[in-house]
Amino acid sequence: MTSVAADSGGFAQSEIPSPLPWQAAQWQRLGAQWVAGRCPHALLISGQPGLGKRRFAEAFTALLLCDQPRHGLACGECRGCQLRAAGSHPDFTRVVPEKEQGPLKVEQIRELGEFVGRTSGREGARVVLLAPAEAMNVNAANALLKNLEEPSASVIFLLITDHPSGLLPTIRSRCQTIAFPIPPQQSALRWLRESGIENEDADSALNLAGGAPLLAIRLMEPEAEEARQTFFADLSALTRGDQSPVVLAGKWEKPADGADLNMLLQFWQSWVALILKSRSTDVAADPKIMGLLQRLPGTGPESMRPVFGFYDHLLKARALLSGNSNPNKRLLLEELMIRWAGLFR
Repeated sequence: MTSVAADSGGFAQSEIPSPLPWQAAQWQRLGAQWVAGRCPHALLISGQPGLGKRRFAEAFTALLLCDQPRHGLACGECRGCQLRAAGSHPDFTRVVPEKEQGPLKVEQIRELGEFVGRTSGREGARVVLLAPAEAMNVNAANALLKNLEEPSASVIFLLITDHPSGLLPTIRSRCQTIAFPIPPQQSALRWLRESGIENEDADSALNLAGGAPLLAIRLMEPEAEEARQTFFADLSALTRGDQSPVVLAGKWEKPADGADLNMLLQFWQSWVALILKSRSTDVAADPKIMGLLQRLPGTGPESMRPVFGFYDHLLKARALLSGNSNPNKRLLLEELMIRWAGLFR
């Protein structure tokens, strides 16, 4: 799934998964709990897309299933590690949507009952990795809640979410949250450079990704870059009155390969943030952003109030797309396009 790939951290299944540099504090705290025998039976691994939450969960799964951990990580050589890498470990199950960006169905959650109820095949921990947790509807969440309320011995649930507010409060309250904030900029840039991204490209991609390093790498892929440039050109044409909001909404309702609608709104959000930053600090931004800024009516602080309002609408639209409400994407995009055009009138 696209969202998983963007947050996976880019390791092959056969490799020994390890946490990313900015995840050291969370890893040490959780590892210490595991060694002390105090690991919670349910963890909610939370943070915005592109921070490596899935990689962290895979690394912790590997550690839990390893027969002889080394230096706080899975060894990669024991029988437990071999079974995990082959995807055949009897004490590990992964629950993901059957279709890309689809829901987690109640039937999938109910099927966990057999796994949770049986004894360990190798006399160790049993692990359920569920992602994205916010893809559960109410029925699926209630089915999971039954397992969380009466945890079986040795079973550990790892729930991964980009949007914890999309989960039932009763689910959140029964999990220990492992939160991942945006890493420090210098740490993220260092990692991007070590991953082969040039300095100037790393800065630009990290800004577009809202500070999320893994998403920044994805945005550097040719397909994503092409979609971004075309989308920006269309939004610019809309500010000049050269395009119809309704026509553009139809064009971008289902983006071509290399992007999805939430990613397009992420781009849009970053451009609006740059407009606001440039106007408030008088620091020149990218020439394209400055071109948009110059077309905005007014010059004083009050002229930015509608832009702040539009930024809020973008945030709400992204939350709707990420939740379980299944909004009409065409209408959602039409409304945003109309509001955007209205800013420049």
